Amino acid sequence: MIVTHKYKLKPSESQVKIMLNWITMLKSHYNYCLRDRIEAYEEVKAPRLGEYCDLRTKAHCTPLTCSISKNSNLGEPFKKNGKKRSAYEQQSSELPSFKKSHPWYKLIHSTVLQQNLRRLDKAFQNLFQAGKGYPNFKKRHQFKSFSYPPNQVKVVGDKIYLPSIGWMKMYLSRPLREGFEVRSVTVRQKADGFYVAIQLEDKSIPQTETIDVNQIKAVVGVDCGARPHKLLALSNGKNIPNPEYEKRLAKRKTLRQRRASRKKRGSNNQKIAYRKVARLEQKIVNQREDYQWKVAHKLLQLADVIVMEKLNIQGMSRKGKPKQDENGHYLKNGQNAKKALNRLIRDCSWGGLKGKIRQVAEKFGRIFLEVDPKYSSQTCSSCGFKDKKNRHKESFLCLNCNTPIDADTNAGIVLGKRGCQILGISFDTLLGVTQKVTGTPETTGASNRDTSEALASEPTNPLQLSLFEWMNGRAIGC
Repeated sequence: MIVTHKYKLKPSESQVKIMLNWITMLKSHYNYCLRDRIEAYEEVKAPRLGEYCDLRTKAHCTPLTCSISKNSNLGEPFKKNGKKRSAYEQQSSELPSFKKSHPWYKLIHSTVLQQNLRRLDKAFQNLFQAGKGYPNFKKRHQFKSFSYPPNQVKVVGDKIYLPSIGWMKMYLSRPLREGFEVRSVTVRQKADGFYVAIQLEDKSIPQTETIDVNQIKAVVGVDCGARPHKLLALSNGKNIPNPEYEKRLAKRKTLRQRRASRKKRGSNNQKIAYRKVARLEQKIVNQREDYQWKVAHKLLQLADVIVMEKLNIQGMSRKGKPKQDENGHYLKNGQNAKKALNRLIRDCSWGGLKGKIRQVAEKFGRIFLEVDPKYSSQTCSSCGFKDKKNRHKESFLCLNCNTPIDADTNAGIVLGKRGCQILGISFDTLLGVTQKVTGTPETTGASNRDTSEALASEPTNPLQLSLFEWMNGRAIGC
């Protein structure tokens, strides 16, 4: 079993300077090695033709300038037994000579430099094996951490020893678990200070114990929303509201950004002002993550299987493509209207919420599924009739069986049924707790209640169009 504990550090001023210098140098070393691996890979992928080996420097084709390894141009490509080194091993063998040419890197612990190379190697593994994007060069705000391998860091009570940095205190919010061994230690800089993440492992305890399909007692379908009263719509008729933490502090954030932009560029006052902006953004992230963890644990208490829609969040929040007429003039593409929607999607953080639900499900041995949401908002959960006219804003009325229900609740039921089909179980286990959904206007909406009561209530939405008014409007041809 693997668990991670995070603690806030209380370093001295000298230790803060050391860690900041380390992060700066490690970022440069990461980009340096990334550039080397890109050049080595490009030479093998698209060999340069002609009498030159490198068109930029116009170096001639000789064994001394041509790369004999597709992984890296640094280090020794072969081991003593004649076998080829991996990319990490090849660049790691270059560290002694790299420290001689760059003496200031001797201040960094050798294992930290090796872990920095492993970080780069993992990025390329994600590219070739997991199909993720090409590794990018890290900017200053993108590189804020460094790691130690196992058996390097010591923890005694509320004190921790980091090699080449020294002993320092930390806020021991919870004790380390007994019987667990330290697997890795990562130090990360945030707006309000430095934090340490200690990963612990106990091999005697299995990581996950997935529930048997025959033992499933309840399944809940979850539809994602971006409204203040509806972050998630459950298939049992209940809604989880969206606190909108970013929107709450938007005015304060705008004021602080305005003050920081008016300071003299590069001055200490401007640095202090931007530090306040960063702390406010960190507060928003902390509030959102705390709320998401509570939602994840509450959902796993309702059902054994959580079924959510698989969304292309990056595509949903992508900017609109520019449109031009025949004369080359730019036309309106609706980007200003979409800007507010993109802000709502970012504030909802569906990707982070799904990740936390998946992690909690694996911890407690439950099942988390993502299904295709295609036409889930247009399909009737009772008879399966699909039509675009079934839905009107937040209301849903089937044209075939005349079933009135909240549109998002209906989508949650459809998603839950699709998950049941994948697992090969009956629909009787759907809807989690209530086993039935009421479609009356009094129970299908939502209101701005306190977040502590959100998961145990069925709120109403005063802005929702009445189902009966909608039905009457259809009857008279409105």
